[in-house]
Amino acid sequence: MNVTELPISEKKEKAAEVSSTEMDEPAVKQVEVLIHTRDALNESGAEQVMQKLNHVTGVSDTRYSPAKNHLLIVSYNPRAVKPVQLLNAMRELGHQAQLVGL
Repeated sequence: MNVTELPISEKKEKAAEVSSTEMDEPAVKQVEVLIHTRDALNESGAEQVMQKLNHVTGVSDTRYSPAKNHLLIVSYNPRAVKPVQLLNAMRELGHQAQLVGL
């Protein structure tokens, strides 16, 4: 049975079901930003920074490599957090940092 064959009340319910599923927002893609710190981060300093950044709403992941001890990669939801908020979190820990374009 298609929608045109349904009684009026059922048509409204069916239309509401269709419109709600079609109108769902697309999933938000995570984006990544590269953060460069002025001073090199040692293992414990990097761990402290990553913990701080991971507690920022919208951040899903932070990555650090001791071989590149001035750099962090942060994955985040751009609808929930702005890159400047990530830098502010770094500054709260006493680190000077800047964003690097990817």
